[in-house]
Amino acid sequence: MKIKLTPELAYLIGFWKKRKTQEGLGVYGNEKQLELFVKEMLSQKIAVPEKIMTREDSLMSHNTAYKKFFEEVEGEELERFKYLNEYAASYLAGIFDSVGDIDEKGIVRITKFRSSDEMLFLRLGFNPKKSKEGAVIGKPRAFLAFIKNYVKLSADHPAFKLVRG
Repeated sequence: MKIKLTPELAYLIGFWKKRKTQEGLGVYGNEKQLELFVKEMLSQKIAVPEKIMTREDSLMSHNTAYKKFFEEVEGEELERFKYLNEYAASYLAGIFDSVGDIDEKGIVRITKFRSSDEMLFLRLGFNPKKSKEGAVIGKPRAFLAFIKNYVKLSADHPAFKLVRG
């Protein structure tokens, strides 16, 4: 089976990247995050309901082919997501829904921020500034406009209504 990257899969991989479980293809998080991940896995036919295992704060399924593909895409993210297109927007939206936040002042933060994340955001022109909690996105309006049409958990945040995109 040959798996092809789609914007929908890019979103799921971005989300998974920051919340992945040690075992299987799964994530940990709060109820909304887990619901979103399972819904996306089912809609993309990565898992079937009876094969999804849940714990109090995590869920996972065993799908070796997709897990390998997710790991491959994550490892190649700097090459795969180097252009401002729907694939990169979806991937960053997944990351944002997984570990992003917008505070009351409109400051956009990403937690669990690594050096590879910094390079990806820099290449796409979003100028992150590392902080002890993760990173602050240097061009928040441009970033939010870029991911606006692809976020799922954060889509109703008032900041997205203020940006064009």
